[in-house]
Amino acid sequence: MFQRRVADLWRQSADGVTAPVDWAAQYRQLLDELTSLNSDASISDTELRSHLANLVAGKRAQRVPSRASAIRQRLIDAIRPVRALLVAVAKLPWQAIGEHPAIDALGKLRDLYARGDRRLPNDVTAPRLGQAWVEAISGSDRERAFRAFEVATLFALRRAVRNGSIWIEHSLSFRGRERLFLPAERWQAEARRHHSRLSLPAQADDFLRPLLERVRTGIAAVAAATRAGTLRVDDELHLAPLAAQEEDPEVSRLQARLDRHIGDVQLPEVILAVDAQARFSWHMLGREPRSEQELLTVYAGILAHGTSLTAAECARMIPQLSATSIRQAMRWAGDERRLAQACKAVLEYMHRHPIAASWGRSDLASSDMMSLETSQRVWQARQDPRRQTASVGIYTHVRDRWGIFHAQPIVLNERQAGAAIEGVIRQERIETTQLAVDTHGYTDFAMALARLLGFDLCPRLRELKQRRLFVPRGTAIPEEIATVCVANVDTAAIEAHWDSLVHLAASVMSGHASAVAVLGRFGSAARGDPLYEAGVQLGKLLRTAFLADYFVNACFRRELLRVLNRGEAVNSLKRAIYTGRISAAQAKRTDEVQAVADALSLLANILMAWNTAQMQSMLDQEISRRQPMPAELFGRIAPTRLEGINLRGVYRFPIEHYTGQLLPSQTAPKTRAAS
Repeated sequence: MFQRRVADLWRQSADGVTAPVDWAAQYRQLLDELTSLNSDASISDTELRSHLANLVAGKRAQRVPSRASAIRQRLIDAIRPVRALLVAVAKLPWQAIGEHPAIDALGKLRDLYARGDRRLPNDVTAPRLGQAWVEAISGSDRERAFRAFEVATLFALRRAVRNGSIWIEHSLSFRGRERLFLPAERWQAEARRHHSRLSLPAQADDFLRPLLERVRTGIAAVAAATRAGTLRVDDELHLAPLAAQEEDPEVSRLQARLDRHIGDVQLPEVILAVDAQARFSWHMLGREPRSEQELLTVYAGILAHGTSLTAAECARMIPQLSATSIRQAMRWAGDERRLAQACKAVLEYMHRHPIAASWGRSDLASSDMMSLETSQRVWQARQDPRRQTASVGIYTHVRDRWGIFHAQPIVLNERQAGAAIEGVIRQERIETTQLAVDTHGYTDFAMALARLLGFDLCPRLRELKQRRLFVPRGTAIPEEIATVCVANVDTAAIEAHWDSLVHLAASVMSGHASAVAVLGRFGSAARGDPLYEAGVQLGKLLRTAFLADYFVNACFRRELLRVLNRGEAVNSLKRAIYTGRISAAQAKRTDEVQAVADALSLLANILMAWNTAQMQSMLDQEISRRQPMPAELFGRIAPTRLEGINLRGVYRFPIEHYTGQLLPSQTAPKTRAAS
C-alpha cells in the first residue's frame, strides 16, 4: 500500500507537467529586448555592444529548471493526503544496520506529529535525504520546509524498503536483505555442494575466461559485419529488419482441412476428451473421482476461476450444480496449487504427441505479461497505461513447443525480471536453457543471476539501435564500432564479490529466497551497493555476448522472435477465454489471484492439447493412407486455433462417453463375494 500511494502521488503530481521552459516565449522575449536596444538612439555603439554582451551572458547563465524539479515542487504542495500514511508508517518498528537517514527522519517526524507541530525546526536540514530537497528544507518558509521534509522522507523510505537497507523483523515480504541469503554457517558448510549443483567454479577467473573470449569473438564478429555492410554504425547501430516469411499456400490448405476435420465442438466435450487422456481431475483430487457429480464440481471450480463467470452464472450454465457448491469448489481448487498440478498434467499429455517436436526446441521458452481488468478496490491493482483501467498482471511462461508451464500474478508497471527467472527455476521436469523476454523482463543484474542459475535471459530490447556493447577496461575496440562500444566493465569487482554472487544464486535455487524478492532488493534502488555493482558488471558482459549473437546471427534472431510471438498468441487465446474482469471477491488475497492465473492457464492448455490431438490424428490418418504430409507443415500451424470450438452457452458434459476412462471403478465388473 505504501509503494502504491507513493506511485499515485508521483503520477498525480506529474500529470499535466509539460516542458518546464517555454522556449517560444523565451525567444520572443529575447527578440523584444534586442529590438528595444536597437531602437534606442541614445545608446552609442560601444554601449550597445556592452548591453548585448551582458544580455547574452545573462541568458547563458539563466538556470533552466528540469521537469523533475517542477514535479518536486508540486509534490510538496500535494503531500497532505499522504500524511496519515506517514503517521502510521512512523510507528512501525523499522530496523537497519547502523544509522539510517530514513529512520532518523521518521523519528523526527514522529515527534513533530505527536506535538501537532507543522513547522520544521530551523536546526533540521537532512542533507542525507537527497540534495534535491536541501534547498526546500532549508528555506525560510518553515511550513513549506516541513512538507518538503515529509516528501523527502517518503521517497527515502521507499528507496530503502526496496533495496532492503531497512526492514521490519517480523515481516516476510519486507525483511532485511541479509535474510535473502542462506545463513553464513550453512553456506560455509555447503558451499562446495552448491557450486557443484549450479555447475559454477570456485574461482571467478574460471567463469570469466570463456565469457571474455565470447565477448571478444562477438565484438570481432560485429566489426566484421559492419565492414561487410550487414550492419550500419554511425552514432547508433542500425540493424536491418528481418524479411517477413511468405505464406505457404500448402499451409493454408492444410489449415482449412484441419478445420473440417475438427468440425464444431463444445467446450465441455473438449474438457472431457482431454481429461480422459491427461486425468487432470485426478491430479486435482489426488484420487479417482467418486461420482459424476464430483467430477462436474471439479470442472465448475476450474471454469469459475478461469473465466469471468461468477459462481451464480456457472450454476445457470451447469444446471446440475448449485451456486453454493461451486463457491466451495472454487475455495477448494485454489488450495495447495491443485490447478497448477492439473495444468502440468495437461502440458505433459500435449507434448507426448510426436507432432509437438515439429514446433520448435524443447529447451527454449518465452515469458510475457497480460493484464486483466479488475476493480480499483483490489490492493494489487494498478492502472494499465494502455487501457487506462485498474488491472492485475498475469505473467506467463510459454514453451517454444507451445503450452504454458508457469503463471503467476504480478503488479503492473514494475520490472518483471524476477518473475521471469522464478518461472524457470521452479520447474523440475522442464529444462530451459534460454528464456526470451521483452525489455520489462530484463535488467543487467537479472542477466547475471539467470546465468548463475544455469540459463540465459534473451531480451528483445526496446530501441535496439541505442544499445551499447560493453567490454572490460583496456580492451582494444575496433574502429568500425567504436561509437557503440564502451570499455568500462570492471572485472575486478566481479572477482572480489564472486563468492557472494554464487551465495545469492544458491539461495534462490534452494528456495531459501525467491527470485522476485531478490530482484526487488537488487534493483535500481540498490545503486552504489558493491554486490549490486558487481552483478551489473557481469550482466553487461553477458548482454554484450548476447547482443553480438543477436546482431550477426539472423537465424538466432528469428528464433527468439518466433517464441516471443508464440507467447503473444497464447495471451490472445487467454483473452478469448477470459472476456470479463476479475471481481474484487476473487482478489482479496494473493493465492486467490494465483488461482485465477492457474485456472486460466489450465483452460488454455486444455484447448491447445485438444488441437494438438486433432492435428496428430489427422497426421496419423495421412500416414495410414500412405499420403503423408511433411510434419513441417503441421509445425507451422499453431494449436491456439479456436475455429469450431464454442466457449459459451449452457454446458452439458457428456460424461457417459468417458466413464470408462474417468470413473473406471464405477464401470469395473463387480465380483460377487464367495458364499
